[in-house]
Amino acid sequence: MNEFKITGGGYIGNASATWPLATLSVTADMLSINMGFAGQVFFNAGDITSIEPAPGLSVGGIRINHTVNSYPKKIVFTSTTPFHSIIESIKATGLFDKERVHDQSTWYQVKKLQEQGRFPIKTTAIIVFIIGWNIPLLIGFFNNKINGFSNYEPVSLTFAFLFIVLTLFVEPFRLLVLKENRDIKDLRKTLYFLLIIVSLIFAFSLIFKHLPPVHR
Repeated sequence: MNEFKITGGGYIGNASATWPLATLSVTADMLSINMGFAGQVFFNAGDITSIEPAPGLSVGGIRINHTVNSYPKKIVFTSTTPFHSIIESIKATGLFDKERVHDQSTWYQVKKLQEQGRFPIKTTAIIVFIIGWNIPLLIGFFNNKINGFSNYEPVSLTFAFLFIVLTLFVEPFRLLVLKENRDIKDLRKTLYFLLIIVSLIFAFSLIFKHLPPVHR
């Protein structure tokens, strides 16, 4: 089976991802753009009406025109690879080969993913994360205004760190976070990126907290 995969950036509606946080993947039966938490879109060949150069970008890219009602109209993948090269690579997979019989199980799987919308995370998991992140900060702020806010910041960062680690490595927890049929491998890049950011903020907050007042 021919498969084409390329890393870049992208736009799904108003959500965006810069290089290298987006991946365009194409097989003979499916085209997908994965931007991690920013969104994932999946298409059967019949869902795509055309692929054209994406206008108004400082880098090259493709715009995917489609008929999937649950997705935003703006679906763009950006890359430094020339537009025509990307198109030829997509065609080489056989996705648009009208004489080929496409795999029906993949077709139904794509339809099910489309019905779930573009976001791979369950709404309940998002709500829990927002609450867990904000409660320590609010407690600190109401207790001691700005100083209290900074004192409780490590608690929020620790919660975020644990949430990401559990999602990555603990399957029972992951099942509570991801929607059905979503694969953790599609989110690892984003999760590791967030893990690095959270760890750096945590380290800098501890360093700043222990600096003498004259150095702050």
